[in-house]
Amino acid sequence: MSCPRSEIDPLRYLDGVMSPGEREEFKRHLESCEDCTRTVQRFEELGRITRRVKMRDPTDEFWQTYWKSLYRRMERRVAWIFILIGTVIFSVYAIYEMIRSFGDLTLEKVAAAFILIGVLLLLVSVVRERCHQYKVDRYKDVKR
Repeated sequence: MSCPRSEIDPLRYLDGVMSPGEREEFKRHLESCEDCTRTVQRFEELGRITRRVKMRDPTDEFWQTYWKSLYRRMERRVAWIFILIGTVIFSVYAIYEMIRSFGDLTLEKVAAAFILIGVLLLLVSVVRERCHQYKVDRYKDVKR
């Protein structure tokens, strides 16, 4: 049976984020809990292994491909922004023209209205979801 403390406390212990009282209490707990002791040993071994890893400096070729891919991503985002803005402007104008020249209700007008309203609803939904996702994204501050 696994100890409920074995998920978080060993990491807090090894990272030194426990208060002195918590640290002493956890040391006493380690004397009687094999699960936590094993977890602490595994994380200590993992720490020793990762400290031996040496990072190489990126080559010039890496930086060239990095900047090219960055420019591509930026270009594509800007392109999508222009497409979305154009779609919104066109949709709003089309709805305005339909309302202005309502006249006889035809199948074409009804179909166009459904398409335009659907596009606008989808656009609003995507923008709202992206804004919500950005607010709750745990990794938004992680620098790559």
